[in-house]
Amino acid sequence: MSSNFIKSNVIILCGGQGKRLGKITKKIPKPLVKLGKLPIIEHKLKYYKQQGLNEFVFCTGYKSRILKKFLRRKCINPIFYDNGIEPGILKRIYLARKSIRTSTIISYGDTLAKINFRDLIKKHKKSKAILSIVVAPIQNPFGIVEWNVKGKATKFNEKPILSHFIGYAVIEPSIFNYLSKKIINLKDGQGIVKAIENLIRKRLVNVYKYKGLQITINSTNELKEANSKIGNYFTFDEKL
Repeated sequence: MSSNFIKSNVIILCGGQGKRLGKITKKIPKPLVKLGKLPIIEHKLKYYKQQGLNEFVFCTGYKSRILKKFLRRKCINPIFYDNGIEPGILKRIYLARKSIRTSTIISYGDTLAKINFRDLIKKHKKSKAILSIVVAPIQNPFGIVEWNVKGKATKFNEKPILSHFIGYAVIEPSIFNYLSKKIINLKDGQGIVKAIENLIRKRLVNVYKYKGLQITINSTNELKEANSKIGNYFTFDEKL
């Protein structure tokens, strides 16, 4: 085994229906939508393998059979947790908890970013946090106004730079000891939001700052924008 191997597995969340992609996801699951010359999920796997990650866990749901058939050709001994389309994001992670034996990378299936995973894991462990979330800067397109109880403006910030969570994280096996079943069972992305808020109050969340190129594909417009960034490059990493 190469010395570059990272002793962490990756849980990839790829069970959603991708409704905002319209007709594109009527026949195929969103991870198989092509970005440039390759499906989104293949871009992710190629980059992860280059980083020394080789143990992959997939939380599937929508059109799971098609996706699993593809992934079995691309991965060695992939692990699947197929729980249909109903569970929210946090519940999908919870249902895969048997595969969370050490610090584990969580990745949304529709997001690409050239993160240094070795550095991410190192800083996560150093922080002794239960959860590390990857954040990136984003410019708010609007001027933000603040005011006091008398309705007098106190501050105007023109198009401020904010930080947002980009769908990558590292979690510890003990994370669910701090979360109630009520939070775990919340629908869609509500559970993961409540979990982060809850853990922040307990000071158990570390922030990892990322400033490189990132691509998220939730809608047809985002897919067009992503393809314009990738252009004719064969892989996401080649573009970067």
